[in-house]
Amino acid sequence: MFGTQWYIRLGNWGFNLLLLNILWVLFSCIGLIIVGIFPATAALFAVLRELIMEDADTPVFKLFWSKFKAEFIQSNILGYIVILVGVVLYVDLRVLHQLDSGLLQLTLASITVVIGFAYLLILLYIFPVFVHFNLKLWQYPKHALILAIGRPFHTITLFAGIAIIILIYLAVPALIFAIGMSLISFIMMKVASMSLPRKNIAF
Repeated sequence: MFGTQWYIRLGNWGFNLLLLNILWVLFSCIGLIIVGIFPATAALFAVLRELIMEDADTPVFKLFWSKFKAEFIQSNILGYIVILVGVVLYVDLRVLHQLDSGLLQLTLASITVVIGFAYLLILLYIFPVFVHFNLKLWQYPKHALILAIGRPFHTITLFAGIAIIILIYLAVPALIFAIGMSLISFIMMKVASMSLPRKNIAF
């Protein structure tokens, strides 16, 4: 009986990851990518959070559609702020690369690298934090960074998990089309859920 339940659970997860990946691609395209990819990503993480933390028989499509609509504006604002910061960091690194080597260049490069690493940590947790907490927009990056630094073992595990998945995708590219985004998001949400309170919290 235990073995049968295990296989059923595994099969359900496999089906849900496949369905969520399809929904993520579909809704991203419905929003013409530009205004669709961030709400679709928020909806993806929201459904995964429900499946992981509530362990309930969640109606995947209904919840995905509900979260896509509810988080449409805020997720786009947050997403493009994150993208803008990433672009600024990239430009800074390119400019610093053109400067002559010296104390000033070394100092600015060191500061930029530290900020870039913090930015990378924020990227790992920003959407799990976004779908779990009810915060002001500017608070999400702060809480994502706190979570990443406060749980270093979980963060290292997350880096390792994503690296392994990427290697698997390189070996079996077909998986990218089947569960590419949903599996990586599952790992991110699963690891983050180990540090998150069981209930949504408003600040």
